[in-house]
Amino acid sequence: MYKKIAFILFVCVSYSLYGKAQSNTELLKKSNVYYLKNSGQIVDLKDSADFIRVISPPDSIDLNLFIVSDFYLNGKPKLVGKSLIPNYYLNRQGMFIEYFPNGHKKQIASYENNMQQGDVINYYPNGKFYYTYNFNKDLKQDIVTEASDSTGAMIAENGKGTWIEYDDHFKSVKGKGAILNGLKEGEWQGTFNDSVTYTCTYSKGNSVSGTSHTKSGKEYHFTKDIVSPEFEGGIANFYSFLAHKIHYPAVAKENNIQGEVFIGFWVEKDGSLSHFKILRGIGSGCDEEAVRVFKSSPAWTPGYQFGIPVRISYNVPITFRIIDRHEVNIEIGALQ
Repeated sequence: MYKKIAFILFVCVSYSLYGKAQSNTELLKKSNVYYLKNSGQIVDLKDSADFIRVISPPDSIDLNLFIVSDFYLNGKPKLVGKSLIPNYYLNRQGMFIEYFPNGHKKQIASYENNMQQGDVINYYPNGKFYYTYNFNKDLKQDIVTEASDSTGAMIAENGKGTWIEYDDHFKSVKGKGAILNGLKEGEWQGTFNDSVTYTCTYSKGNSVSGTSHTKSGKEYHFTKDIVSPEFEGGIANFYSFLAHKIHYPAVAKENNIQGEVFIGFWVEKDGSLSHFKILRGIGSGCDEEAVRVFKSSPAWTPGYQFGIPVRISYNVPITFRIIDRHEVNIEIGALQ
């Protein structure tokens, strides 16, 4: 499922978390190299990948953490950090630095057992400071503490001022408005999917009311800005549905095949599930069994953004584990 050492001529230099350059040979010695799509799917060829992930053995600083180095296809660094496990899907621990394709820093964040901790610092593609936020567990919202415009001029401090949300490529403004105590407040305006404009009123970070318009002139009214798709009865019922429907394939059990199957799927605008794809499999019928059960799922309540039905993609890990000859265990991971 991964390529080893075949990456030597491709990588020029890797940067560790502590700023030390490592040679190709040092980086790739006993390392695992994965070709990945942005969706998380593993592909066999570099030309089919969006980026490349190198998982290297622990260094002398911390013998329990594996070194993570992601690269764009042009060889420039995309991400550096450390993981508690040597697998491509990572269990992040400590500081992670993400880069834009032009080499400028994109984000600095810290993790504890794969959970973000403390402030997350974001940057513009031109290298200027963008904004800082931290996640409030009680409010279940990101709290913006400071923000600047693309020239570096501060527009929000101590959670008060203006904040501008851009799309992932910084080509359009997703939203712009006031923040108070780090949360959206008052009237915000923005664009969605480059084809929808909206105006939304917020109170303490929660949407109160809003109106959106498509390019064709159709108007939508809403109270909640983002509505996630939902299985009938909630996510706990979905996990229960999967746990009761998935069976351990006899061939896999007989051959002691165990591991995690990552399956991707879409919840369509009408709530139906589609485009099932094995992002990482273990074979022996386990991959097919996961797809079979997902295909049998009842329709979900569809998702909405600014009053408009949208299709949403998810990934779910499913663990097939043999406890002994007479007992097996199937664990369903969280939606990603």
